Amino acid sequence: MLTDEQKIYELSMIWKEAEYNFAFWDKLSINWDEEYKKALPRVLAAKDRYEYYKELMRFITLLGDGHTDVSMPVDIMQDPEYYSMLPVILFQLGEEIVVLNVTEEYKDRISLYSILKKVDGMDASEYVKERIYPYIWHAHKDSCGFNAMMWLMCGRAGSTVNCTFEKDGEQFDITLTRANPANLHWCTVDMPIKKVTSKTILEGDFLKGDSCSIGMTEDDIAVITISSFMDDTLPGKVYACFDELKKAKAFIINVRGNGGGNSSNGDAIAAMFIDGSFESCGAETQVYEPTRRAWGENRNDLNGLTLAELEEKQVDEESIRNYKMCRHICYTKEIGTKEIHAPGKLEGPIVVLMNEAVFSAAEDFVDVMKAHTNAVFIGGNTAGTSGQPLFHKLESGGTFRVCTRRCYAQNGEEIYNKGFSPDIRVIPTLEDLKAGRDTGMEKALEYLRSK
Repeated sequence: MLTDEQKIYELSMIWKEAEYNFAFWDKLSINWDEEYKKALPRVLAAKDRYEYYKELMRFITLLGDGHTDVSMPVDIMQDPEYYSMLPVILFQLGEEIVVLNVTEEYKDRISLYSILKKVDGMDASEYVKERIYPYIWHAHKDSCGFNAMMWLMCGRAGSTVNCTFEKDGEQFDITLTRANPANLHWCTVDMPIKKVTSKTILEGDFLKGDSCSIGMTEDDIAVITISSFMDDTLPGKVYACFDELKKAKAFIINVRGNGGGNSSNGDAIAAMFIDGSFESCGAETQVYEPTRRAWGENRNDLNGLTLAELEEKQVDEESIRNYKMCRHICYTKEIGTKEIHAPGKLEGPIVVLMNEAVFSAAEDFVDVMKAHTNAVFIGGNTAGTSGQPLFHKLESGGTFRVCTRRCYAQNGEEIYNKGFSPDIRVIPTLEDLKAGRDTGMEKALEYLRSK
């Protein structure tokens, strides 16, 4: 049982760590102290740990960063009392929410690829915006889609949702009840996926946790698919295939859905396409000097000014630094130079496939490839969230993290909460999904074959 003292302490810990370590205060206009005071009564009023953690999530989500969040305790997430599930699998596809699967019980009532139009009488997109976004990072709508759908599908056991679906121009209403996931029996769905490679160089079963697979098309285009940069054995596995990769005439590096991991692993893969050393993962880290803050706090002539107004007044550099120190927006830049000894350099045109589900270290990989190769980028914008989070465990069982380091694009592109943009934009449609078409891969092959 949580005491009021513990609730106040843990909320205060989140406030404190963000106040002194969060990397993006210059991107926000919120009053963090006032938001803390607003959160206090909500946290104290929470009737159980589940509601308590939702309030912590609501508080930290105000910071609007994909590397800054609160995670529920594992025992809550594994408890069907709190994490039961609707009998449908929902997927956000652009502006639409699509049914990808249903349980056996509902297969005759809800057709695959139906579109969810309303939830409890509200437009589905408005429902997500008002009832779910306050608890999750949502600055890049396409990138938060998976998380948003999990919040929509999951909830307390026995809770009901009144849904309006549409299929083939006709709408129908149905009330769905969340139940223990262990008791749900899903239909078998055959997804027609076309295999593009004819030869396997490195076999990878992503369902079993493998992070990479490599294949070759009949016309010698190497397809390197990397699902994560978390695996520190990844570079060695790929380097072992170097002699086979040298036979390729062109390369597709598919990092779609890659949630990140260790940027050094991405650098090691990129090194195969770059001559010699290269700059990687430029970043800024906050600098805090208490004495300068004390000097700045005493400057009443500066306190009412914005940074832009301050710079227009041509105030001296020391005063500007003190001003920034008071607001936690004083940064030092870091540029990492990498000297990685790859087996050699692979020659040929390159396509990097990316989408809105590319996060963190995978975005750092995209940055390196953009800055140091002639690769063409196909797909959608990446998530726009990369940096070094500071992790803390809470006594009540959960965790939180605060992003302390802000990465920036080497080409000057603004990526915060936006992501890296592609050279050729390819957005999958519902018809592509039904047909099992990988339009991004098709476009990549078409482009390389034209070369």
